[in-house]
Amino acid sequence: MDQEISRHGADLLAADIETALGVEVHIDETIPDRLLRQPSPPAWWIEFTVPTWNILIGCTPVAHTPSGVACELARRLHDDVLARSGKIWPPNPHGGDQPLLPTGDGWQGPGGSIPYGQIRTAADPDPGLDGVVRWWLPHSYDGLIASRSGDVWFSRWQYRGDDQTITPGMPVTWLIGEGQHGKYRQASEVRPVRS
Repeated sequence: MDQEISRHGADLLAADIETALGVEVHIDETIPDRLLRQPSPPAWWIEFTVPTWNILIGCTPVAHTPSGVACELARRLHDDVLARSGKIWPPNPHGGDQPLLPTGDGWQGPGGSIPYGQIRTAADPDPGLDGVVRWWLPHSYDGLIASRSGDVWFSRWQYRGDDQTITPGMPVTWLIGEGQHGKYRQASEVRPVRS
């Protein structure tokens, strides 16, 4: 693994964000001074910033391929991009509000895989959905509930049930908590609807 592979992976993810969402991404490879002062400073560093949405992640990726690096970075910022853009990104070519998910081979969905660097669009959420999970990210345990009075963000910590059973389209009830997550109100409690 080297810095060149890390940079290439970061560039692939940046292209997916910039092309699909029309916002600028900054990539910096400068190792911060605070890390250089550590007993074992990293050999390389990627700082990935989306200034429009105040998203910043910094890390030394451990993946050995550009796609692996793009996956590492995508898993760290996917929820923030969704919550701050208000878009479905990357959209599933077969429709629905569940975005494609990052894997080591590219963005994955029911219809297959799209390589990193090839996402060209983002989609508006379906305004007809109400009272169901709009999207769920199993890699970060974050989701969004579709509500006609304004969508509501939640994580596994607010969910009262087995988070392994959460799926898009699943009916839920919720209580609004304090605070926001990106564009969305935050739930204090979410429960599956029992049939």
